[in-house]
Amino acid sequence: MTKQRRNQLIAVGSLIVGLAFLYQPYSILVRGIALPLLIISAILSSLSFSAKRVIEVLAGLGLIAGFSFLYLPIPPILGGSAFHLLAASAIAFGMTIGLRSDAAKKIVGSAAAIIVVTGLVALYQSFSELLQGSGLHLILTGIIVLAIVSPRKLVVERVSIGGIVLGLVFLCQPFTILLYQTGFQVLLGGLTGFIVVAHRAA
Repeated sequence: MTKQRRNQLIAVGSLIVGLAFLYQPYSILVRGIALPLLIISAILSSLSFSAKRVIEVLAGLGLIAGFSFLYLPIPPILGGSAFHLLAASAIAFGMTIGLRSDAAKKIVGSAAAIIVVTGLVALYQSFSELLQGSGLHLILTGIIVLAIVSPRKLVVERVSIGGIVLGLVFLCQPFTILLYQTGFQVLLGGLTGFIVVAHRAA
């Protein structure tokens, strides 16, 4: 068995087991294990399958499902899977788009940046708790895709470091509770972006 074939089998197996774990209603611990399984599947699928367009379409559908699960009135078991779907789909989508033309990368990178900004706006608006609660999902989804596809690696790295610094400042400042409450989300978004962009090939 070739290495590529083995990776394909691991990718498909991780996807099946990850989805089974994600949607079983009995154990929260097992649902937690679903996230690394789905991420492994996303990475290996993007690297080992030659049909990149199929992976891209499936990842796009995963992103649509994840965003839908955030905002539509659905059963709690589906709503609880939004983060898992968005994280894994963002990785797969970013990695497959990253192999396409520079024009496609710029368009997807711009869309990802808009999603990050929308997440930040949702985090700090006070009109809707639903939007505020989905801010972290938007930030992480956008920053993962942006860190993978953006041709401006240094800019993304500096923005991510800025997010880490701001998050730490927000968590330590004694002046406003809103900044304290959102400091972790900003810190996590910056850290995620930095980790992803630091692991990109030069």
